[in-house]
Amino acid sequence: MKTDYQSGLEPTLKPAARPASSQTTTLQRVLRIVVPVFAWIIGVYAFTQAIAWYAFDFTVWPGVWVRDIFLNLVFGSLLYAISRGFWPWAIAYSVLVGFLQFSNALKYAVLGSPIMPDDFLASVNMLMLFDDWRLGAMILALAAPVLLWAYAIAWRRPATWAVFGAILAGGSGFVEYAAPINRFMDAQFGDRVWDQPGNYRDRGLIQHVLHETSRNLARGRVTLSADAVSHASAQLFPGKTLVDATSRLDGRNVHLILLESFFDPMLLTAAGISEDPIDPRFRALWRDSGGSTALAPVYGGYTANSEFEVLCGFPVTHNAVFFEGWLRNHVPCLPEVFSRAGYRTVASHPNYAAFWNRVNAYDRIGFRDYWAMNDFELDDMNGPFLSDASLYRQVHDKQQVWRDAGQPVLNYVVTYFGHMDYPLNAARPNTISVADDPNMVEAYVNTLYYKSRELMDYYARIRAEDPDALIIIFGDHLPFLGPNYQGYVESGVLAKEKGQFTPEMFLSYAETPLIVVDGRKPPLPKMRLPMYRMPSLVAALMGDTQFDLLDAIEPPPGLILRPLPGITLVLDEANQAAPFTCADNSEAPACAGVLAWLGELNVLTQDIFAGQQLALGLPDGQSGSTVSAMTESSEDPPVTPTSLAQ
Repeated sequence: MKTDYQSGLEPTLKPAARPASSQTTTLQRVLRIVVPVFAWIIGVYAFTQAIAWYAFDFTVWPGVWVRDIFLNLVFGSLLYAISRGFWPWAIAYSVLVGFLQFSNALKYAVLGSPIMPDDFLASVNMLMLFDDWRLGAMILALAAPVLLWAYAIAWRRPATWAVFGAILAGGSGFVEYAAPINRFMDAQFGDRVWDQPGNYRDRGLIQHVLHETSRNLARGRVTLSADAVSHASAQLFPGKTLVDATSRLDGRNVHLILLESFFDPMLLTAAGISEDPIDPRFRALWRDSGGSTALAPVYGGYTANSEFEVLCGFPVTHNAVFFEGWLRNHVPCLPEVFSRAGYRTVASHPNYAAFWNRVNAYDRIGFRDYWAMNDFELDDMNGPFLSDASLYRQVHDKQQVWRDAGQPVLNYVVTYFGHMDYPLNAARPNTISVADDPNMVEAYVNTLYYKSRELMDYYARIRAEDPDALIIIFGDHLPFLGPNYQGYVESGVLAKEKGQFTPEMFLSYAETPLIVVDGRKPPLPKMRLPMYRMPSLVAALMGDTQFDLLDAIEPPPGLILRPLPGITLVLDEANQAAPFTCADNSEAPACAGVLAWLGELNVLTQDIFAGQQLALGLPDGQSGSTVSAMTESSEDPPVTPTSLAQ
């Protein structure tokens, strides 16, 4: 018998069967990569969550762990795909995730809120807060992930650029379809704007950042029609038209003094404060005013939002700094109104000039002079903060030229001494003890001891030299006294979580001391004044009879409304009914009119501060035209909300 070869045919060769060990080689290779990568990601996740829980008591709910770990696996795997090797990736990934997780927990501990998209844009401001070892630590914390990833990425590998391209394409789609993505995520996972810590616990950090980023991007894609702006104006001030003209003021000087973190510490009944730290002169003056309070939009920080309200007369309703990105136009706010009336308008704040975008913001609202850190002699420092005594003295001396010339002044002073962590210099020793100090109550009350006395010395000087002046003194927000509202929880002032706040706690959360002295008259009697109502009060006391931007936002009759991100505190002006709150998605009948007012307010805010300012003089023949503007929610439509009559 001939073989195939012998017959001239090519032999049919059957491949030999592979050994079982060689058949699993590919799977083994994959597992050798996937197992250590996944194990490392899960280990980093467990470690950072444990530290956040132990140090800050701030972690996601156990029911969220599976979804959160899955998102971390996806995120970590994408980064591994562009890395040059396991250990460069592992080190860079660990530092990046640790930085994000601990920054998130630290922000929650200080301000009661997790990381939001705006925080990434405002991170440069944080570098201006310190000039000691903490500045170096912050720079290192920001630089380390960047430098490590610059080394870890395999820049020359084609696969790296393929991954970058896929990420860019996905990101472009995310930006383009931000509004429907945000609506979907809200529907699937919910959104409690008033309780961002709760949102974080329900989502995890990656999902939370993506969720809120979609909301931020969606804001920029909403349009406002001229009809919507006209309708909002008609609902908020029916039968009136805003004017943008020179006001007639009575020519007296005005002193607006914003006190950093100024609060009545004697409300902390469980702290065991040895004596009242507030100057008796302030106590007497405040008592004469009936214990009036201002209602702030923020807690523990974001002073610029209190400033915006006090200067422009519109409430801040979103969880971001209004001066940064939201104030785009030149607007006739209080400084502009006074400047047109012949006043010298000057803002003084001994911080870095650019902090919270104040250089641009102050210019856009009408300040002609802005004195910041470099304009003062730093001769009496408490840590990085210029003392109030030095600030007041230098402001007074710098304004002497205008007093000599007889030019009236709008003197707006933003103090810096009193900022956490409440340092004092050797000339200001501690004088007050605290029996039960969970964190920094004692440091705060000793700072307040000096702060209140330096204030009253300045007040006495103004009264002696300028008895007819209008003087308004107020705290910008409650002080930070420890993580998770420590310092307040022990005395029952606040709960540990904002989601557990009662309406009365939201009131305590917002209230700061307020004193209004109108010339030679006694202090104005007791009031609870939302800060956005202050410009209207100032203009009225100074004789302004025009209906301008300062008067535009007035709550429905009989109510005091304090909008906060995602929730509005409602008070009875006559103080005959208990306070209550209205979440932005509330369907309670008592909230219908409040939320309608808030909806119209958001339309007008968008138009005036970021849009075409149609409300300041609606052009003829432009009905139905549209402008791009920001909005508080991607679901806020450019149509007319429910009538306030409800």
